[in-house]
Amino acid sequence: MTNRQPRYDFLSGGRREYELNELKVPQVKTLTSSLFIGLVLVGLYITSLYSYLLFHSLTEIFSIVIGWSIFILAWNSQQRLENHYLLFLGVAFFFISLVDLLHTLAYKGMGVFSTHDANLATQLWIAARYLQSSSFLISPLFLRQKMRLPWALAGFTVTTTLVLAAIFTGLFPDSFIEGVGLMPFKVISEYLISLILIVAGGLLFYNRAAFDRQVWRWLFASLLFSIASELTFTFYVGVYDFLNLLGHFFKIAAFYFLYKAIIEMGLERPQRLLFQNLQKNQQELREALEEVQRLAMLDSLTGLYNRRHFFEGGEIEIERAQRYHHPLSAIMLDLDYFKQVNDRFGHNIGDLVLREVAECCRQETRTADILCRYGGEEFAILLPETSMEAAMEVAERLRQLIAQMKFSTDKGPLTLTASLGVAVLCDCCDKMEILLSHADQALYEAKHSGRDCVRQYSQPN
Repeated sequence: MTNRQPRYDFLSGGRREYELNELKVPQVKTLTSSLFIGLVLVGLYITSLYSYLLFHSLTEIFSIVIGWSIFILAWNSQQRLENHYLLFLGVAFFFISLVDLLHTLAYKGMGVFSTHDANLATQLWIAARYLQSSSFLISPLFLRQKMRLPWALAGFTVTTTLVLAAIFTGLFPDSFIEGVGLMPFKVISEYLISLILIVAGGLLFYNRAAFDRQVWRWLFASLLFSIASELTFTFYVGVYDFLNLLGHFFKIAAFYFLYKAIIEMGLERPQRLLFQNLQKNQQELREALEEVQRLAMLDSLTGLYNRRHFFEGGEIEIERAQRYHHPLSAIMLDLDYFKQVNDRFGHNIGDLVLREVAECCRQETRTADILCRYGGEEFAILLPETSMEAAMEVAERLRQLIAQMKFSTDKGPLTLTASLGVAVLCDCCDKMEILLSHADQALYEAKHSGRDCVRQYSQPN
């Protein structure tokens, strides 16, 4: 039996790292939030049975508070924002929430606008939703360009003022007639608003790389529930109908996800909302540093470890082998007459040969084994948990595979051979240099035995 057991840890950065399974901590906060939301929704439904007007007022106040909170967060963060997407939405939701407030006050039964009927509240609803959907459609423009805040404020002020003037002076098309129900303008508008939101969702998906993943998901969910809300509002007949109730529940969900994406994330994890580019740049820098560290450990031609990292890992393996009394073997491999390859076929072919030999060694060894381009045409391999007998088998297999390699070149076919020396860790050697010296002595013996062979190190008597 050969003593060559597989290992499941591997070397990285000169130290042994083990991947530990993270303990799954129960998501207490998520569960608590879900229960709270469920209780709120049940409470709102019970409220609608008692007084639909109260339910409607609470629902609209919820969305108004979130809309103005978005504005406050965006306004006070404008100096630190990397793009003006959030700032544009903040300004938009100030005016959207203003129109929603008028819609709430104008709702049937409130008595604020006593000379108007349910048509006024429906017109204000349509105006707010046009404003909201158009804002989501335009907002991706400000992911890559700055917004002129005075112009945005002026634009929203003028637009909102003109729309409200049209509504209160009777120029705005009728949207709801008592006893008749929804007017064609209202139904067509809901479908058009839904279409605008669908296009806005497509643009959001297209630009998803500009957002934190969770923020993007919540924004997308908000758009989906907004679309569901608009479509639901195309079917009700009375302002107190069940479908009107369902549409408002969808609106609650839409604004809840807006709250999660912008307000909660902006307060708890501002770097994921306000400084997404900074976070992305930090990640890119971290990956670049890891790549530099990785390249510093490798031979640029073959992709094997360089000598410095090979020795660092080797010392760790020797210490481990001695502590647990496990076998550890080393192989030194040298390509025979390699200088003639470079002289006759050129250095490009020589480099190709070295890469192919390195790949052969990589394929025939385990993940736990440490491979190194030791210098020139010489390679070194460290085999943890491997006895002399098993290491000799590996070396012989490598020798045969290398001898079977054939290269077609412009100057004719090329074949090559290799000589290998094998040594095993023993009591007389406690350092990497000594173990490799023993393997090198065995390689020297292989060279003097006619090359293209494997020899093992034997301690002198």
